[in-house]
Amino acid sequence: MKVEIKKFGEILTSRPAGREAGLTIKAYFKPETGDKIELDFSGILAMSPSWLDEVLAILRSEYGTERVVCLPSDNPSVIESLKIIETQRGKE
Repeated sequence: MKVEIKKFGEILTSRPAGREAGLTIKAYFKPETGDKIELDFSGILAMSPSWLDEVLAILRSEYGTERVVCLPSDNPSVIESLKIIETQRGKE
């Protein structure tokens, strides 16, 4: 199932807002269905690593990394946020 991230706003920067978005997305999926959660970043103007980290932490802890997919984006803030998060996760 595709989730349009722009429904949470065009500028996504705060960790509390990311947590709220992650919990909202989580409420719509059941762990046992096996459906992939595809995050679509179309229409996003700016995103911080902290916002995205909160969303991904909530979703990946519930559904696993294989089921949570970040769709390709040409937005530099999305690309860099993903790089930062993956680099930090690799160090843990």
